[in-house]
Amino acid sequence: MDRGAVPSLLLVFAVAAGLGGCKLEKHVATNDGDGQAQQVVSSDPGGDMDALVADIWAKQVLPHLQQTATDMAVLGDAIAGDVDVAGEAHGYRPSSEGSPWNFAARVQGTILAAKTDTRAATAEVDVTADGKADVILQLGPVIRGTALRDILPFVDFSSFTDQIEFAQLSRSLNTRAYESALKDLPRDDLVGKTVDVLGAFTVRGDGPPYLITPVETKIGGS
Repeated sequence: MDRGAVPSLLLVFAVAAGLGGCKLEKHVATNDGDGQAQQVVSSDPGGDMDALVADIWAKQVLPHLQQTATDMAVLGDAIAGDVDVAGEAHGYRPSSEGSPWNFAARVQGTILAAKTDTRAATAEVDVTADGKADVILQLGPVIRGTALRDILPFVDFSSFTDQIEFAQLSRSLNTRAYESALKDLPRDDLVGKTVDVLGAFTVRGDGPPYLITPVETKIGGS
């Protein structure tokens, strides 16, 4: 080997080592529902999913949900009529066949019941003023499901190392939602109070009440 090449090789190895685990954003055009191109989020092997979510939360996640959310009363009627028609009009799913539909929703209603003596705390909300729960809000700190990940058109499994990393991305999104929208909410005397929530949910063949993961939450008076 040419001795003059050794320093260059060492430099290449050093740069490669310094890049390990960093987050990448590929500039790939994806349709966000409004004909807008977005960056496809991806990660190097061993990437820090918490850091990735911190980077995209305010720049991509919240704006996408704010721009695509549909009133829950409208969604409820549409899904009851035909979930595929509702999905084509208001939802998103990662692949065209087989995957469940995910929806961004604006929920305004009254809390009928609340279960806050568990780490997986929830509140049942009446959206249509008929005395029945239309949705169940997750209050955490344990947040279940993958709706926040699966509602995002700029997040795709093929851009991540493996299923483990993709699952960690979902957990990081759920944790961020709790920290930013749910952690400081009051937990006492919730029944009868009004709520205004921006969130996401997945329809897996079941009917209402749908399990909502909030990203923005306001609780008003009774």
